[in-house]
Amino acid sequence: MSFVTQFVTLAGRVVPRRVSAVTYGVIAGLLAVGVQVFFGVKPPPAYGICVACHTRDVIDWLANHLLGTRWEIAPVSLILPLLTTVGMLIGAYAAARRNNERRRVALGGHWRSFVCGILVMNAAIVALGCPTRLLLLSAYGDFLAVLAVGGVIAGILAGTFLLARGIVS
Repeated sequence: MSFVTQFVTLAGRVVPRRVSAVTYGVIAGLLAVGVQVFFGVKPPPAYGICVACHTRDVIDWLANHLLGTRWEIAPVSLILPLLTTVGMLIGAYAAARRNNERRRVALGGHWRSFVCGILVMNAAIVALGCPTRLLLLSAYGDFLAVLAVGGVIAGILAGTFLLARGIVS
């Protein structure tokens, strides 16, 4: 019996059973702890799982090593970049394919989606990263992070209001 597949016996037959997301989360967490212990990976405090920051680090690392630039990189990504973003993309694709939820979603024009993506990523970088990092920094007592969490909450409330009124579709 492997870690990923659990089996149930029905009338003497072994039948594979779907594994819950919680089980996958526990396995991923244990693997992350194992990597940290065995390979000595030491991320900076409050780094979290930030798609914006990790993508920035991958791009900066590639630019530094391929083009000879000297862009700033987080200390944890100096030797090898964190591939969290790549892992999340592959995991999301595998989960969508497994559950037959893989489909195109119309978000409007291609340029509109591109510009919105750039705005979201820039806002995340300017606001010290993703909400996970903001909450971790708030727990450390960082005043700017507390302000940024308030800004995220205000943005969520404003977006919900605009969607409910039909002002934005």
